[in-house]
Amino acid sequence: MQAPPYTPTTDFSDDESNNTGGRSTVRCDRLDSELQNISSSINTGNANLAILQRDDGALRDGVVSPSSLSSATKAFVLATKWNARGIWATATAYAANDMVEFGGASYICVSPHTSAVFATDRAAGLWQIFLTASVASAIAFTPTPTVGATDIQSAINEVDIENRALSMPVTAALYGGL
Repeated sequence: MQAPPYTPTTDFSDDESNNTGGRSTVRCDRLDSELQNISSSINTGNANLAILQRDDGALRDGVVSPSSLSSATKAFVLATKWNARGIWATATAYAANDMVEFGGASYICVSPHTSAVFATDRAAGLWQIFLTASVASAIAFTPTPTVGATDIQSAINEVDIENRALSMPVTAALYGGL
């Protein structure tokens, strides 16, 4: 089941302009209804996401099965005849078309060799990247004047912390200084 889409049921700006609530410009029953709608949508989305994704951001085991792959993907995998070898290891003999994981990304061995240092082997053209890092902390981010993080996960965390700090006065004003 997909999360229900969130559609606002009240336009607070119209209520504010029209002083609809009488003494107060905020009608708490409608505000609570809006927040409940948002909560329901987010909670359902989170529950669905938990079915598909582990806490570390990777797909849960068993989520992708051969039957869930497109026919084009199946044909591509069969045509390449890759040999999944798991996590890259030093002092290991690799053959052409061996596939390894290193630093959150997948690589294909281009030329048979015994591994030494991954960065050196990669620079020598022995590995070709197949799939880039699938975790946000492994993807580079260029710092901006307002976000100093150097990877996507850290940037998200930094913006989230700043956003929470900025939204606290608004929440306190809405609920009378919780």
